[in-house]
Amino acid sequence: MSKIIRCKFKKENDMIYISHLDLQRLLQRAFRRAEIQLSYSQGFNPHPKMSYGHALALGTESQGEYLDVEIEEDLTADEFLAKINATMPEGVEFIKAMEITKEVPSLASTIEYGEYMFTMEVDKELSKAFIKTKVLEIMNTEEIIISKKNKKGKTVQVNIRPMIKNFDVIDIEGRIITLEATVATGSKANLNTNIFIPKILEVFGLDIDPLDVDILRRELYVVKDGELVTPM
Repeated sequence: MSKIIRCKFKKENDMIYISHLDLQRLLQRAFRRAEIQLSYSQGFNPHPKMSYGHALALGTESQGEYLDVEIEEDLTADEFLAKINATMPEGVEFIKAMEITKEVPSLASTIEYGEYMFTMEVDKELSKAFIKTKVLEIMNTEEIIISKKNKKGKTVQVNIRPMIKNFDVIDIEGRIITLEATVATGSKANLNTNIFIPKILEVFGLDIDPLDVDILRRELYVVKDGELVTPM
């Protein structure tokens, strides 16, 4: 009798530079080494029954990634964590696990928001009042229009403001600015940080390479009764 384990894991250090596809391969190998028997799909090309939350962009650290995995063993959540963590490379660590039923909706279909932290070093000291004013400018506007290519390759204008739920300053220490944002991160709507960060830099009047901004995804959320809650 198979069971589904929903688990939360971290991806940090050098592991932020491996792609989502490489992460999937890494985890499949880790499950084999841990001798955790996975359930497989039927058909000509069977694949492990593993499903993920919204894919993490390359170069982004995370403390809140999620995975549903179906296994053919009667392991408790604690036994599962101990076995899989024993085979994990440095930079990936499973921190939570729980059994769920097959009736629980998939991660991909329910996750709607991601909470991010952005840390950047600027070439001049900026006051907290200035940064706060610019943050409020973003939150108080009704439209933030960006140009992007749609799936057909056509350039379209998109208003990203409805995708920004929260945006605030965490800390300013010398020339290091730390911001936090909760933005749409799911199949219904998705605000890519590759789009959001350049817009932040533009509003702040900063001439910084967006790739020099450190990104940490702290958590992923589903919406339940109008509130943001974690998937487990």
